[in-house]
Amino acid sequence: MADHRAIGAANTKAGQSLAEKCAHYGKGYLRLADPGQNARSTMDSTVTFLISMGLCLHWESTAEMDALFRPALWADPSPMVRKGADVTLRCQGRLGSDRFQLWKDGELREERNDSWSRADFVLRKVDDLRDARSYKCRSGQGPLWSELSDPLPLVVTGPFPKPTLWAKADLVMAPGTSSTLWCSRPRLSSLKEVTFTLWKAGPREPLQQKPSADLWTDFSLPSVTPRDTGSYSCTYKDRTTSGKESVPSDALELVVPGSLPKPSLSALPGQVVEPGKHVTLQCRQPPRSALWRATFTLLKVGSPQPLQSQSPAGTSADFPLLSVRAQDAGNYTCVYYRKMAPYQVSECSEVLEFRVTDELPKPSLSASPGQEVVSGTNVTLLCWGPSWIPRFVLYKEGVEEILHSMEVREDRARFSLTHVTPEHSGNYTCSYQLGTNESLWKQPSDALELLVRAVALAFLGVPAYLIILTDSERTTHIQKLPKTDQDNYS
Repeated sequence: MADHRAIGAANTKAGQSLAEKCAHYGKGYLRLADPGQNARSTMDSTVTFLISMGLCLHWESTAEMDALFRPALWADPSPMVRKGADVTLRCQGRLGSDRFQLWKDGELREERNDSWSRADFVLRKVDDLRDARSYKCRSGQGPLWSELSDPLPLVVTGPFPKPTLWAKADLVMAPGTSSTLWCSRPRLSSLKEVTFTLWKAGPREPLQQKPSADLWTDFSLPSVTPRDTGSYSCTYKDRTTSGKESVPSDALELVVPGSLPKPSLSALPGQVVEPGKHVTLQCRQPPRSALWRATFTLLKVGSPQPLQSQSPAGTSADFPLLSVRAQDAGNYTCVYYRKMAPYQVSECSEVLEFRVTDELPKPSLSASPGQEVVSGTNVTLLCWGPSWIPRFVLYKEGVEEILHSMEVREDRARFSLTHVTPEHSGNYTCSYQLGTNESLWKQPSDALELLVRAVALAFLGVPAYLIILTDSERTTHIQKLPKTDQDNYS
């Protein structure tokens, strides 16, 4: 009751302050509008008075609305805290809140300023006697304070060793499918029957509870939806009067992709690296997404559970892969989601194919319609290699710069040389283009020699050529005529 009376007194005082300002401004303008003034002056004063009173009424109505807003309070990583560990109590106010208070069992514990509409209160080395209490928070803006949040009970776990939580099926699930989570505890002679509890990060109440005399129990999650995405843990406690509870299990991340726009996933410095290198996989929300303070999760195709999760302040997350080895190669995706209601989850990103190798097979290069052509012919140089290579580049001997860079289509890159002349003659090679790892992508194919001859005319005393145009293939075929046929065409 004391905390509610304090809020009421603060907001009443703020309301009185605004009312006093309105009365002061009103009296001032009324004094200006005395009978001795002319009509124009009286009218101006009256209009000014009405405007000032309207602004005051707006201030008062806004103050009343702000005072009714109730902030949200939650514990990170969980309201179940191991004795001696740290926990952060996060108080989320409305936009514009700049002051926050944390209350413990009805008494003010801490007050702080924060300009981001949220404040973090850190409890270090929690103790069951000192910190296992009921917490509330409130936010303030200017002279006003909000109502207190819903209570958050903090549970400090006892001396029992932590259980194990696992799932037999994949933890990346399609909506509508079902899953079972299993919680097991170590065998303790002092425990005969316990109550297993399943927790999810965010909600203040247990999801499920089951009494059992066995060393394990199962928790069913039927027909999952994106709202089931999140971090799960389990505990067990003695069913006797002591009621001591265990340390929480390690968290298990469950992902059910939803309908938010899919993120993008990229690899830095590139998708192909040598063993022992450090790589960063960056998951980024699309520009049109407005989800703030999202949780990002990295997934690997074929892995039964998510690899890493982060909750950064921005709209992207960096997942480090340190000293990569061959087993780190594979197909990766990522999602982002909101941990608090309303629960929202994105679609999976496009698959990123990541390779770890210190040697790539040599690419191949060929020419169509052939390596010897006459001036004016259109030539296509075809470069190909492994199916997962995204891009190739073309070089010509004697030219330092890249001639062309081309994406792979139908497993090949096609470099077109139109209306070639003898100047196009020379040795060509192609290489992979895989990012910044030059030691890998500058591995060239064998050289291909292209020879472009000028068109010869029989009446000039040089060998004659028969030019055959094939419209359906849009290709020019050049055939040298025998001596006897040259006489016929001269």
